[in-house]
Amino acid sequence: MKFTGKLKSFLVCFLMVGVTAFAQTTTQKKVEVSDSELGKIATAFQGVQEINVQAQQKMMETVKDNGFEIDRFNELFKASQSQEKNLEASAEEKEKFGVVMSKMQEMQSGFQKEMEEVITKEGISLDRYQEVAVALQTDAELQKRLQALLAKQQ
Repeated sequence: MKFTGKLKSFLVCFLMVGVTAFAQTTTQKKVEVSDSELGKIATAFQGVQEINVQAQQKMMETVKDNGFEIDRFNELFKASQSQEKNLEASAEEKEKFGVVMSKMQEMQSGFQKEMEEVITKEGISLDRYQEVAVALQTDAELQKRLQALLAKQQ
C-alpha cells in the first residue's frame, strides 16, 4: 500500500502524540546507556516501527472506508487543529470526519498498548525508553550507536 507523504506525516504525528502521552517531560541531560540496554532499545524501536506501519495502513483504510479522499481528510484535520478553522465543509462531511476521528482515537489507544508491550517485553520501563528517546534527539554519539545496532539487527 502506498502512503502519501501528507497522510503518513499526519498518522505518525497522531500516533506519536499517543506514544509520548504516557511519558513525563524530562530535562535535557547526558544519558548514560550501556550497549546491552541500547540493544534492547533498538529491538523495541523496531517493534514500535512495525506497529506504526500497521497503524498507518489501518488508519488509511478507515479514512477510505468512510468515503474520504486522503487529501480532503488531511485538509479537514489541519483545519480542525487550526485556530482559524476557516475551511468549508458540509454538515455530512463534518459528521463523517467526526466518526473517522473517533475510530482513529479508539485504534490509537490499542496501538499505544501494543507499543508499550513491545517496549516492556524488552525489559525496559516506559519512562526509561522515553528518557533515552529524548536523549537521542540531541545526542549525536548515542544516535550513531543506535544506528549501528539497528544496522546489525537487520
